[in-house]
Amino acid sequence: MRIIIYTGKGGVGKTSIAAATALFLGNKGKKVLVMSTDQAHSLSDSFDVTLDSSPREISENLWALEIDPVVESAKAWGQLRDYLKQIIRQKANGGLEADEVLLFPGLDELFSLLKILEAIESGKYDVIVVDCAPTGETLSLLRYPERLSVLADKLLPSVRNFTSAFGGIISRKTTVPKPRDEVFAEFDNLVKRLSRLREILVDRNICSMRIVMTPERIVYEEARKNYTWIRAFDYAVDAVYLNKIYPQEALKGYFEGWSKLQEDIIRRIRDSFGECKIFTLTLQKEEVRGMSMLATVGNQLYSSEDPAQIFSRDHAFHMEDEGASRYLILDLPYVEEKDISVSKEGEILYLTIKNEMRCFSLPDEISRRELSGWSYVDGKLKIIFDYE
Repeated sequence: MRIIIYTGKGGVGKTSIAAATALFLGNKGKKVLVMSTDQAHSLSDSFDVTLDSSPREISENLWALEIDPVVESAKAWGQLRDYLKQIIRQKANGGLEADEVLLFPGLDELFSLLKILEAIESGKYDVIVVDCAPTGETLSLLRYPERLSVLADKLLPSVRNFTSAFGGIISRKTTVPKPRDEVFAEFDNLVKRLSRLREILVDRNICSMRIVMTPERIVYEEARKNYTWIRAFDYAVDAVYLNKIYPQEALKGYFEGWSKLQEDIIRRIRDSFGECKIFTLTLQKEEVRGMSMLATVGNQLYSSEDPAQIFSRDHAFHMEDEGASRYLILDLPYVEEKDISVSKEGEILYLTIKNEMRCFSLPDEISRRELSGWSYVDGKLKIIFDYE
């Protein structure tokens, strides 16, 4: 199975590229599911069909769906949600709608992840194409499995032991009910499934992330940051799509000044994304909507390529030994040293880049050592671990 995840700034044509890729692969005989995790779904508009949260076959070998986070929420954490509702209703004396309070930021992306896992486990498809929400929401989506895993490993056992010992006393003295064992079991299962999904998403033989952009400086700068942060989580980026390139005949007269700007951005893009395959697509003469236009776009993009191919397996992480020290080296281009912070607590390493933080469990060969320093030179972060 292949999983191809498309991300990028809003308005760059990400959904059109994802839809065209899925249709192209379906026409080549692959069994393909294309799904949207974006709350502002536009996949149905691209195909000009009606979609919901169940896979619908929209052409031969091609199924599509738009994920409904409310449906996925009920499946993923019904017991825990009911428990929290009970607490909220008792404390709010009917003054709050519990369902609205429980719409925690980011949970819609979290439940979207579980729908991806469900599709993988079904075994029905050769390729799953995922049209993600714009960049910031996609980064939230990628963070969740790891953070929940840390929470489950560190916090949940303590909470469970505490409620086992004192939950009955607390329930008698307050209006807070003691959580049932199935509440913890449900959360355990949620974490395990998300951890399983992360294992699949970081497997370079299965999953690739692809960034879509347009030849504009602001879009290009955001794409570089997106690329850096995706690599910080060790997901594979194997291709970049440069969409809506103005044809030269359109850049005459009044628009002549755009020609040089566009050439400069295209050159920068070709130099900025390592081993990634670069796909280019000119601005179409009409709206990219419906099967016919999507097929046209797919044929333009992939006239000599198989989009299910893996174009790069480049890793952002590796380890080196130097004397008694062990180094964890991360390839993190396009950041500044002043924006980086590194710390370690037990076997958890915290990496902060500007306002984004990654916390991940260290392998045994590093976790038993102390963090003794780090440096950032030429796009590489070198973190040093030594024994005390």
